[in-house]
Order: sequence, then structure tokens, then C-alpha cells
Amino acid sequence: MKLGDMTFRDLLPSFMREDGAILGLSFATDAVVQKLHAFARLLTTWDKIDELPEGELDRLAEELHITWYLKSEPIDVKRNLIKNSDQVYQKLGTKWAVENVIHTYFGDGYIQEWFQYEGEPGHFRIFSANPSITDERLMQFLEILQKVKRGSSHLDGIFITLTGRMQLHTGVGYHEVSFETIRIGSNFKEKKGEQQP
Repeated sequence: MKLGDMTFRDLLPSFMREDGAILGLSFATDAVVQKLHAFARLLTTWDKIDELPEGELDRLAEELHITWYLKSEPIDVKRNLIKNSDQVYQKLGTKWAVENVIHTYFGDGYIQEWFQYEGEPGHFRIFSANPSITDERLMQFLEILQKVKRGSSHLDGIFITLTGRMQLHTGVGYHEVSFETIRIGSNFKEKKGEQQP
């Protein structure tokens, strides 16, 4: 039985269904419950994040106090930030939280911690293969990173790794030149020779 389809008259025991005052009360309760049910349906936002317009997403991010949320991002990025906000808040300051934000903004990337590259304790590097990272986006990301990473950790650098295919042609050439001088007694001979394969 769904709350929107239910009537209180159906819940009454049979001996109470004949009393006019109780019937009137049950009809009035039905009207109030129907209105509450209609309002409650409007409050369910988590299951409708993919349908919300951009303005409502921005307001929801403010209400949820998602400090790493940027209003300038595309709507798909905003939706992902809101959907993952609870998990990021639970793990704020961890490698997972930083990598989650990297994936949301850059689409690709990972963290290398200090012990993986012989750095100083508490330091880390970020690697991404996204070629569309501009200076402006990089500055925005650095601001966001300060809100998500642990306060005692330090960024050593962001490395953009690009891969591609190209045709390479190689060749080898070989050329040998020799020069020889022979002195024998009073006779002096000079030999020049050149060989080519």
C-alpha cells in the first residue's frame, strides 16, 4: 500500500466506519496526507540529481557545503561532484578523496605518494594523461586541492603524460677511409686508400 493511494477510512475497524465524526476526521486526514505526500515527492532530490537543472544543482551544492564545487564546470561534472560529495566528506584528506576529485575534474589521473618515488615524507605527485589541462584549469584545481587534501601533505608537482603514435624511419650508413704512410730506408711510399661498402 502506497501513502499516496491510501485512505484512512480503509484502515478503520468496521464498527467505526458508521460514525459520522470519525468518517469526517478520516476524510480530512486523507486530504492533509495527500498534500504532505505531494510536498514530500518534491523533496526527494538524491534520486533525481540527473534530472535537476543547473541552477538547482548550484543551490544544492551550496546547501551541502561542497567546497570543491565550481559553478563554472559543465553540468555532468557538477552532477558527479554532488553524487560523490558524501563519500568525499567521509574520506576528506585521504588519497582516495583527492583521486576522486582528480577523476571528476580531469577525467583521468592518479597520485604517487612520496615512498613510491623516494620523495620527502608527506609529499605526493599527481599524474594525468588529459591534454586539455590549461593554466587556468590548473590554477582552479590547485585551489580545489587545498580543500580536499590533508593539510600536512605537500604537492611536489602535476605531471601531464601524453602518448601518441608516429612513424619513425631509421637508416645506417657506413663509409671507411684509410691513410697509410710507410718509410723504408731511403724509399718513401705514401698509400691512400678509400673503401666503400
